[in-house]
Amino acid sequence: MSSDKKIRIAVTLGDAAGIGPELTAKLLSDPTVFDGTRIILIGDQRQWETGISVAGVKAPVPRIIESPDQIDSTPGDFLLLDYPTLDPSTVEYSKVDARAGKAVLDTLLFAIKVILEQKLDGFIFAPLNKEAMHKGGSPYGSELELFKEHFPNHKALEEINILDESWTMRVTSHVGIRDVASMISKENVLAAIRFVNAAMRAYGKENPRLAVAALNPHGGEHGLFGDEEGRAIEPAVGAARAEGISAEGPFPSDTVFIKLRDGIYDAVIAMYHDQCQIATKLMGFHRGVTYHAGFPVPITTPAHGTAFDIAGQGVADVGATRHAFKVVRNIALNARKA
Repeated sequence: MSSDKKIRIAVTLGDAAGIGPELTAKLLSDPTVFDGTRIILIGDQRQWETGISVAGVKAPVPRIIESPDQIDSTPGDFLLLDYPTLDPSTVEYSKVDARAGKAVLDTLLFAIKVILEQKLDGFIFAPLNKEAMHKGGSPYGSELELFKEHFPNHKALEEINILDESWTMRVTSHVGIRDVASMISKENVLAAIRFVNAAMRAYGKENPRLAVAALNPHGGEHGLFGDEEGRAIEPAVGAARAEGISAEGPFPSDTVFIKLRDGIYDAVIAMYHDQCQIATKLMGFHRGVTYHAGFPVPITTPAHGTAFDIAGQGVADVGATRHAFKVVRNIALNARKA
């Protein structure tokens, strides 16, 4: 496949004090990532070289470019868009460093600029540290907040969690638990069902089976423990089914994830943050992928963090990073075919 027909996926290195550069080197040392794909590594060349050294791998040598305008005109399947930010030799592993946080923030903003210039088809970023970013001047509570501010139509943007081939999404996310019930409406639940269904179809799952969780204990016991199931969740599931979406529920939240684990369903739509995240992380914390959906291009990152406890040791597991790359590539390839 010629370079001009391949999808263009950007990769950033993450926090220099963590395992991000090591994971990036391990990911890109696998020649299969270049199948049908051009890789544009965006970041400081010195951090890339440090990542190779820590990982102990034989990585391909990229062509160095200095401007996004060179992406399409430069031959080759591996480009390094050099964006100098921080000399890694001045960074101590496993320590929160404001300079490393600022470097991540600046690199993410630069990557967003490249996406908005339509130079990329997908984007995966290595783990970052929110505390370091905050100390480095970031006003955002999360990368999702950053993306929503800098991309248009941000109301259509959401976070999906992926564990192997199981997907999860939340109707509500970073809100106080006392506010959750008031936000469970038919409209909000239906929007989440539609969003996951569309995202999974874009990934290549033609008719995903969706399970919708209840909010209250035992599924509410027909109104005994709250009315959200009958008032909002059941009508939303019914409306989704009327649209041809394979949705069922509401199911009690203490059993719905067992159905997901056992392959009875492909995705769970949960009602609030910890209802979803506790179950998902118990099933496989180190294999999880976070997918930021609804942007101009698919964006993913491994769900685990910077792993300061093992940074610099060369022992980081690249599995979640590989799966994050697979998700981006599949969605980008399907978008190209559409």
